Amino acid sequence: MKSVISYPDRGPYGNNRYRGNCSGYVIKDLIEHFRPALFVDVCEGSGTSRDVAREMGVRYIGLDLHKGFDFTQHSVLNAIGGEPAPMVFSHPPYYDIIRYQDERKKHGLTINPNENDLSSSVSIDEFLEKCNVMLLNQREATMSGGVYTSLIGDVRKGGKFHSFQSDFIKMMPKDELLSVVIKMQHNMVSAGRSYRGNIIEIWHEYLLIWKKQEVTLAQITWDKAKELQNGMHATWRSFIRIALMNLGGTATLDKIYEEVARVAGEKVKSNIHYREKIRQTLQKHFCSVSRGKWAVAA
Repeated sequence: MKSVISYPDRGPYGNNRYRGNCSGYVIKDLIEHFRPALFVDVCEGSGTSRDVAREMGVRYIGLDLHKGFDFTQHSVLNAIGGEPAPMVFSHPPYYDIIRYQDERKKHGLTINPNENDLSSSVSIDEFLEKCNVMLLNQREATMSGGVYTSLIGDVRKGGKFHSFQSDFIKMMPKDELLSVVIKMQHNMVSAGRSYRGNIIEIWHEYLLIWKKQEVTLAQITWDKAKELQNGMHATWRSFIRIALMNLGGTATLDKIYEEVARVAGEKVKSNIHYREKIRQTLQKHFCSVSRGKWAVAA
């Protein structure tokens, strides 16, 4: 696998009428290079990864909104049986460039009007916060020494350029970033458009590849808090969401304390106010389903 990849032909994988699905050759390159015994795709879409894995004889698990799985609500690790995988892949929507609720409806796939679709995010900030949860969720489901990876493109919206690959890299541990692969884009709908002024057209995507190390979720989130604009506020929110998802989406306050302490390690346990911070964050950003019991917010 090289640092620049280009596939003018997307290959006989998945449904080529399903907008935005990636070339099967991306998946093929990943499998050939890393040789995972299990390949997990958390945004399966039309089934491109599934078809490639079947052809290559690799064990595969595919998750998607149209299958009832929401990576901002549910634990990937729980969904794949609780055993961390050697490779976990995602190809999320590029904000609202393609509205996937409409795309799924067009192809007769299951539609849930309340589903937490990244392409329906109301703002760039909301989109990035959900993507942060997605990446942390992928990492939680990856075995130590395994690879988690995401295919993402940059977006120009309302005259502004958004470098999502840059945001993704900032969200995750610097020491775990293994490679950034540039993937050339072909046969794009936008290729036929004309642009005014000095606009530089976007003709590539990024395949971001991380290798998981023995680092706790707490170490990641606290280190990232120093770098991200939203600081500790957003960090606690993502952190507690992951803990709740590990507990099945709903749990008592005592169980949430235990799970946060379990995944956080000594860094949180040594903070005498961590329970107060958990309660404060739950009250602002999560759903109270009964006295002392909380659920992941939509």
